[in-house]
Amino acid sequence: MRTYAIIDIGSNTVRMNLYQVKDENFSLLVSKKSAVGLASYVKKKVMSQEGIDALIECLLDFRRTAQLLNINVIDAFATASLRNIKNTEDVLNQVSSHCHIQIEILSGAQEGLISFDGALLGIHYDDGMYMDTGGGSSEIVLYDQKRIGFVCSLPVGSLNLFNEYVDRIIPTKSEITAIQDRVKQELKSAEPSKGMFRVNNLVVTGGSMRAIRELMVHLKMVDPNNFVIKPDDLSELIKVLSKDEKETIRLFLKVKADRVHTMFPGLLLIQSVAQYSRAKNIQVSTNGVREGYMIDKVLKHA
Repeated sequence: MRTYAIIDIGSNTVRMNLYQVKDENFSLLVSKKSAVGLASYVKKKVMSQEGIDALIECLLDFRRTAQLLNINVIDAFATASLRNIKNTEDVLNQVSSHCHIQIEILSGAQEGLISFDGALLGIHYDDGMYMDTGGGSSEIVLYDQKRIGFVCSLPVGSLNLFNEYVDRIIPTKSEITAIQDRVKQELKSAEPSKGMFRVNNLVVTGGSMRAIRELMVHLKMVDPNNFVIKPDDLSELIKVLSKDEKETIRLFLKVKADRVHTMFPGLLLIQSVAQYSRAKNIQVSTNGVREGYMIDKVLKHA
């Protein structure tokens, strides 16, 4: 029996999962996250020293937790949070010096492939589109018979959409339209040929999707045991949340306080993809890139 620590450094949150491994099977022991919001420290594609210090502080805290459990080997990876900045090497060097943690930078394609591997066992549908929504990017995988056919990365996520388009906390009608148009524009640019993104089944993972499902359960729009929702339900949710800004903020604080500013942009992102793809079903996946990283980078090399 072995125990591994995996740290996922995202644009919005940094999370550490501790897994227990027996033979080729693993189970989650502990999950700890911090809403560092690294994307907010990036100006003109350069992360400020304040942002680097916030990351270092978070990683030192995670390292202390791991060491208390006698875990001294930590695998860490970063996605859009560090791959889309100009001073990546400086960040990596400072983290290595202060935290003694080596960070692997995943490309958009790598992130999509690894995330799909992590979700694969729990996917209901043999064919469709898989999407991993993050704070700074969203990875798309088209698959058939649960085999990958096409992978791409969209430069839009819940946090950078909020930073770019939302003036307050809850987007206005014009801001909603601007976000939806931007997502559709990115999908159209990424689509290899017209109609290729048309699917019946959409599988979505990521913090935004899980938070939205929690919100829908709270509002009794979804049964607590149901992980498949209809695209029309997302459109209806947008209408409900657009009625009263103050009540919506209170609702977000009650359900998922750390995502109060990114939940609505995340909802618009997922709804726009569902609408563009004309999906009939949306499955919420509880597994993704961290589990895939565990499989591809740890178990296959153990």
